Amino acid sequence: MADDFERDDMDEEVPVITMVDDETGEETECVVIDRISNNGAEYMLVIESQYIDDDEADAKILKVVGETEDDITYSVVDDGEEFEAVAALFGNDEYDVEF
Repeated sequence: MADDFERDDMDEEVPVITMVDDETGEETECVVIDRISNNGAEYMLVIESQYIDDDEADAKILKVVGETEDDITYSVVDDGEEFEAVAALFGNDEYDVEF
């Protein structure tokens, strides 16, 4: 599910997704910082909404692993090689990615 999140210091709205843990049912709201496609896969750099103003907050890289008409299934990128390759693609002038 994607909504929009408006920050006072930003001119544009950023997409928000709600992630649901399959095991616990716990919901976490995340702001989508950036999206990219690489080697046929779609990735998103996200941060939990509650930490959006924290410059030192940890972000996660999510990979789209399934899609239906109503839902998109994401998986946190845990594989070291895949993570490093994708993280390098996310760095730009708007934000820093350290890994």
